[in-house]
Amino acid sequence: MKRATLIIGLFLSGFLFTQCNDDCGDFNYTKSPPIGISQIRTTTQALWDTEPTSNIDSFGIYMYVDFLFAKNITPCGFISTAYACSPPPTPIYDATEFIDSILVYSEPAYRFTNDITALLNFENNTDLTSFNDFTDRRILNDEGNGYFFLKEKPLQSDSFTFSFYYYNDGAIIDSSFTQKYFITN
Repeated sequence: MKRATLIIGLFLSGFLFTQCNDDCGDFNYTKSPPIGISQIRTTTQALWDTEPTSNIDSFGIYMYVDFLFAKNITPCGFISTAYACSPPPTPIYDATEFIDSILVYSEPAYRFTNDITALLNFENNTDLTSFNDFTDRRILNDEGNGYFFLKEKPLQSDSFTFSFYYYNDGAIIDSSFTQKYFITN
């Protein structure tokens, strides 16, 4: 009898442990919003399929937002656990709930100053300053990404690096930097 109980107990234990699932599996991300932002990246990119020129109309500064997702699961039916999950192939989330202002600086000075926040527009012509003062919050597309465009040419031709600083509730949450890019005046 003890042997049969031991065999049944081992079988049930093995069965329970094989039912544990600690990955995100086929989790439906559309029902769970992101819990934060893991990383924000910026890069200078051509607007068309050809190589960009040094004219401000031929390129944009593209911002990529990588979101953090979580899933509450009970892996073995006993303990509730949260796991970080990779984002879905095409997330549709608003990064502006995690970013309330963006400040942008150039090196060297672009037009008399290094602070170029007022010189950037988003792809739908939203001014970055309007985003920062909560006048117009339409700054990112449905994936949390998008292009920024310079409104004016620099005072002098030079290779510029742009530094983006992202804030939420007055605290810096991330920063990103573009590669050096030559822009003509």
